[in-house]
Amino acid sequence: MEKKYILDDEILYLETLTNGMKVFIQPKPKFIQTFASLYVDFGGRDFRYHRNNIEYNLPRGTAHFLEHLLFENNGDTLTKNFIEANADINAFTARKVTSYYFSTKNQFYPLLLRLFDNFVDFSFSEKTIKKEGKIIAQELSIDDDSESVKAYKSLLRLLYKDDSIYQDIGGTKATIKAIDKTVLEQAIEHFYHPKNMTLLVTGNVDPVQLIETLNSHEFVKKTWPKYYPIERFVDLTDKSVHYKRKIDKKLETNLVEIGIKIPEHLFKNRQMEHFLLLDPFLEMIFDPSTKIYKTLQKKNLYNHSLTVTPMYDGDYSFINISIETKKSKQFVKAMKELLLEIPVTDIPDKIFKAFHRAEIGRTIKSFDDVKETHNLLETLILNNVDITEYFERKKNIKLENFNDLKQVFTKNNIYLVEYVKQS
Repeated sequence: MEKKYILDDEILYLETLTNGMKVFIQPKPKFIQTFASLYVDFGGRDFRYHRNNIEYNLPRGTAHFLEHLLFENNGDTLTKNFIEANADINAFTARKVTSYYFSTKNQFYPLLLRLFDNFVDFSFSEKTIKKEGKIIAQELSIDDDSESVKAYKSLLRLLYKDDSIYQDIGGTKATIKAIDKTVLEQAIEHFYHPKNMTLLVTGNVDPVQLIETLNSHEFVKKTWPKYYPIERFVDLTDKSVHYKRKIDKKLETNLVEIGIKIPEHLFKNRQMEHFLLLDPFLEMIFDPSTKIYKTLQKKNLYNHSLTVTPMYDGDYSFINISIETKKSKQFVKAMKELLLEIPVTDIPDKIFKAFHRAEIGRTIKSFDDVKETHNLLETLILNNVDITEYFERKKNIKLENFNDLKQVFTKNNIYLVEYVKQS
């Protein structure tokens, strides 16, 4: 079993099981709660892919649909077993991954084995498939009613040609109707293989006992078919239209969505650098002590709905600025001017040092809480960031490392969506 030293007293264990699944274990013996997450490299983007040199298609929303169904696999309700043990279990589907996770204060090993019971054999009745289809259709209806969701999706469509980036993870009412047993069997065969799965466990566990427990389960002992890696292709070609304005009767106030597209060369094969730099960079340039914040305040254009979010999904990256405001026209004008000044604006050394110390402190402090530790490790693992190297490099960040990101703020990289309330 491989050991990775994160901090002096924090060790991450890594083991690859005989069936190919990777297992990350972060022991926290002084805590009573344990968290476990099983990740499947299968998400909302995977409706078009190559496998063994053959192109395949799935209805949009298949990954999310299958996530729902696996709580009813083989006629048994997974949730019920965990509730009876006073444990929490849930799942989510993102663009790149499906995650099944639970937390408990007792009976961890029996519950972990019960989770893996679900991934040995797969059987769904037509009745269950139809029932889940109706539930998901209702979920999609809720999103359809949200104007803020529509504005954000409009921004994604402006930024990217590739529909695997902006299509709804849950699909549409039309696409989920096309999901049947044949579709589900294809998805399971291609994606639900141990070599396409990762397990992360954080909490009061013994690494050796955990691996021995897993090795005793049919999920590991089973003879699995040959695994063929999935290949995906993402089109990040720049688009010519940079602005969309829509008048919408349903709005209570105006919505503005700004996207600053980050060029591919800044993140492709540079996951570590990009992951380390993007978040603190945005915190520094949008801090209350900076010109951006002060200017918006002075012009009465700032309100608490303003968010600045780094968006990094491995194969694309952009910065999202979002606000609800009655003064959308003035906000857009002021914000564009401020963003275009960033390449020639120096970050004061004292601000960088303060943020750097705070960032390191927050990271170390996260290990005082099992859930925070688990969430941090999850983020690093899912972004293919080497955990040991990440902490070492974080300590050694210099102010000049942010220069490339400063140059991103050009006219060609800024995209803007304005949803305006009809007067």
